Amino acid sequence: MGRYQMNIRHFAIKGEAFCKEPLHYTDCGLDNIYLRNGFSLDADEEDQYLTVADIDGLHRAIGMNIVLTRKAPSGKELRFLRHELKMSQAELATVLSVSDQSVARWEKGQCEANGAAVFALRIIYLLSLVPDDERTSLLDGILERLKRLSEEDETTDDIVLSYVGKKWQAPTMAA
Repeated sequence: MGRYQMNIRHFAIKGEAFCKEPLHYTDCGLDNIYLRNGFSLDADEEDQYLTVADIDGLHRAIGMNIVLTRKAPSGKELRFLRHELKMSQAELATVLSVSDQSVARWEKGQCEANGAAVFALRIIYLLSLVPDDERTSLLDGILERLKRLSEEDETTDDIVLSYVGKKWQAPTMAA
């Protein structure tokens, strides 16, 4: 287990009764995921089959749990997020401005991802959940704001703040 503490995480579909025994769900590549409901086990003469209700929703819930509750995702959790983003190690490395080998070492648990890379991965994952049309307008607004910042006169060192409504406010940028 290395330097990562494993926390068992239980997932359930709201409003559906819990099973007596949670199902240890390892198909996602993580060792600490248990399902309290939302699944069925079916068998024929030779094999047993697992059916999970809304598997995409389950994987989103797992991903959200990783990016919003963990300080340092484990290697397996980083791999899970990368798979959910449908990226290769090389593609993720390019986006995070690190080497492919760095991503591979993180995923193997040989070293921890740096804070900036983890933060960027969290943002990338969260943005992947925003619908395309909304993401485009959100990103366009951010990029426009950054472009205007880069075009501003850099000679001004003074920052003028106002005390309004019992709060200090920074100057707003002209549209």
